[in-house]
Amino acid sequence: KVLVICAHAETALDLEDALRVRSGIPATVFHEGMNILERDRAAAYFADEEFGAQVLICSEIGSEGRNFQFAHHLVLFDLPEDPELLEQRIGRLDRIGQTSTIHIHVPYVKGSAEEVLARWYHEGLDAIEKNLHGATEIAEALHEDLAALLVKASPAKLKSFLQKSQALRQQVTTKLERGHDRLLELNSSKPEQAEAIISA
Repeated sequence: KVLVICAHAETALDLEDALRVRSGIPATVFHEGMNILERDRAAAYFADEEFGAQVLICSEIGSEGRNFQFAHHLVLFDLPEDPELLEQRIGRLDRIGQTSTIHIHVPYVKGSAEEVLARWYHEGLDAIEKNLHGATEIAEALHEDLAALLVKASPAKLKSFLQKSQALRQQVTTKLERGHDRLLELNSSKPEQAEAIISA
């Protein structure tokens, strides 16, 4: 079972059509243009182990609120510019009940904006293999640099951007861990109970 996620319903429909015509692989689509009954049918067809679709192709909005933890392959046909959206996509499979390692596939054309995004998520943020903490803060800090690279990227500029991303990710992660530890300490401190124990 393979879940494919792309940004738009039109892309999902085109991919399903191409799969059917070129390969004969049983596939179905799931997008915001479908009513709830059509979505339920598509999800059930994908979930059916014996006679169901091997591939479910979702649009961004179409995949929200559905969990497909019985699938182990996720194809990110295109990538969002928002790391939180990437985490939501991966979360369609990475749920309670997932019994296997999730294999994430990211096709892209070399030298394209998609390559910049793929390498940023994988090499710069390590967001494909691990949960990215502080995603919003990191995305806001790097937004202008990323936007410029998506228009035109040289290997040197991309390398520098990936290094900057790694450093920022580490800095934000460390800051959040310190804050988390402080909250634990504050919550763990119970002066009245401690005083009673000390007095006893």
